[in-house]
Amino acid sequence: MALLEARVDVMATTMVRAFQTEISTYGQITDDSLLGDIRELSAATVRCCLAAMRAGEIRDEELVPLTEGARRRATQGIGREAILRAYRIGARVLCEEIVGTLAVGGTVAERDIGAMAAWVLEFADRISAASAAAYSDEVARMNSAPEQQHRSQLFDAVLAGIWAEHHRRTDAFAIAHCVAVAQVRATATFADLEDIGRSMAGQAGALFWTVRHSSVVAALELPDHMGRKHLVHRLRQLATGQVLAFGLGHTAQGAAQTRQSYAEAVDALRIGMNAVSHGGDRLVYDYHELAPLIAMLAEPDRARRFASAVLEPLSPMLDREWVLPTIDAYLSRWGRLKEVASALGVHQNTVKYRVSELRPFLDLTASGGDQAAMLLLAVRVREHLPAAD
Repeated sequence: MALLEARVDVMATTMVRAFQTEISTYGQITDDSLLGDIRELSAATVRCCLAAMRAGEIRDEELVPLTEGARRRATQGIGREAILRAYRIGARVLCEEIVGTLAVGGTVAERDIGAMAAWVLEFADRISAASAAAYSDEVARMNSAPEQQHRSQLFDAVLAGIWAEHHRRTDAFAIAHCVAVAQVRATATFADLEDIGRSMAGQAGALFWTVRHSSVVAALELPDHMGRKHLVHRLRQLATGQVLAFGLGHTAQGAAQTRQSYAEAVDALRIGMNAVSHGGDRLVYDYHELAPLIAMLAEPDRARRFASAVLEPLSPMLDREWVLPTIDAYLSRWGRLKEVASALGVHQNTVKYRVSELRPFLDLTASGGDQAAMLLLAVRVREHLPAAD
């Protein structure tokens, strides 16, 4: 069993590749987030199968991640036939992978391998029936609100890049909007994801929203009278409970720019969530603020040279763990000591002491606005490079 458990991710990746090769609907998907959702559901299927093999039975509670995934597929507009084909193909791939792994290991008798293969097929029948029922239930529920169903599936088609071929009415994306991605706790249920989507619609002006594994994606209207700061403020109020943080992309007009805004929101969230220090109390990561850092991290070697050159005068102090986080918090909060102390989780007197230690360096390298911006960028590059690597 240990051999199989060590190969969960490999088996899940093999299943997804088979879906993309053998099912046209899956082959058209280009959205990395949706592909990640499909891969996570495949991994959950493998883990559920192995747990059932170990226990000798399939427990209803272990099927929950699979039925929740089926509900997400219904919301995302993936057809029932494609879903059922995916389960059949997944069962075949899973059986082949399990038999092949055990045969190579040489520790399991041939007749036992055959029995396991038969058991996997029985397991596949059970999860297929349970997932199909959940899918049908979700479709029936959405049919009672056809407008929301259409909007969600249209938005998914736009994100996947297939809207031009399969959808009309895309003029709905012509108004100014920004895409936001909410990172949700891994323990969140499908119902939690839907509640978050409805909250983004009701409180942040979401025109469209859809769900992924542990995230919710929404296109938020940005009226002329409302600036980005107001939009960020609205999102920050929603960053409670199940929501860990938001990523926010540039303003978009038109479906093509919607996809770009989505990619920017994903990048902003990824960089923001990986922050060593400057994330702290900031639960909304705006691409407007993080774009220079994101662009620089795309070329790590150049980014290292830049950070090394800017931070070279500070090299005698870089071995102190508090130095970079303090500079980051101090510059990004314009020297407001109370806010800096809150972000760092230390007393204001501690901040005063640290700033006094750093003062000669700050006077040398951050005496003007442009210099301060360059120093802040160098600090964040230095902080993020280990995570990026």
